[in-house]
Amino acid sequence: MNTHQTSAQAFSSLGNMVLKTEADKILDICLAAQRNGKDDLSGREIQARYELQYGKRIDSGTVSARVNALILAKRLSRSPMARICSVTGRDIYPVRVLATQGSLSHEF
Repeated sequence: MNTHQTSAQAFSSLGNMVLKTEADKILDICLAAQRNGKDDLSGREIQARYELQYGKRIDSGTVSARVNALILAKRLSRSPMARICSVTGRDIYPVRVLATQGSLSHEF
């Protein structure tokens, strides 16, 4: 067995739990932002908040993948209206927690 196979086995043994944890953290960041008056977030804004909150670096590609998965799961939605990202200064289409999901999390 070579190093590549061993690494692949180790990664697959983690299952979706690691991915789910990152997605859950990103969803929590979006929920907290909305509770504090921030309607939506860009990927870079999520990345900055994640790194500040958890004290560790997260790649922008990882944030993008988790955001896309949350959109497919109908937990986040992308705004049809562009705005300027507070981190990059570029036009972006931010994401926000869907109203039904946000409502449910307030009950906990």
